Amino acid sequence: MAEPLTEADYKVVLGSILLTHTSSALEKLHAIKQSLPEKTRQLLVGVHPGQDGEGFFDVMVHLDGPDIYVLNKAIAPYRSLFEIRCVDGRMQPDVPMFDPDEPEFSVNDAIVDTCMEWIEALWQQLEGVGLPAFVFGEEGYGTVERRTLRP
Repeated sequence: MAEPLTEADYKVVLGSILLTHTSSALEKLHAIKQSLPEKTRQLLVGVHPGQDGEGFFDVMVHLDGPDIYVLNKAIAPYRSLFEIRCVDGRMQPDVPMFDPDEPEFSVNDAIVDTCMEWIEALWQQLEGVGLPAFVFGEEGYGTVERRTLRP
């Protein structure tokens, strides 16, 4: 029987998976930067872990300003920077999954912390969007509530 994944090992595995998606996420962020609606006041990158702590999550861009629906619709094709889907019974991408009672650590906190680091690295390459920007973990997950990204 294999040893259970530690939090540190999980973060390394997850970080390497995220790195393989850096290019496509950067392309989407550049497209968002070029198509930001004029009334956008700030940009938020949300890390949205699943409620059960099994390892599902997605990373989405959210715009803030008047008429949020219209703002986010303008960037709809580019909003999803990373997501996990179950296709034909397999996880795509193939990230470690957990039984909710199995791990000795908060999987959702580890997801948010690792994704925040990934987003910060992406943001440095992007050189910001010229607006206030933050990355946050949904429902308070992560060891910090949110991190400020350079404008």
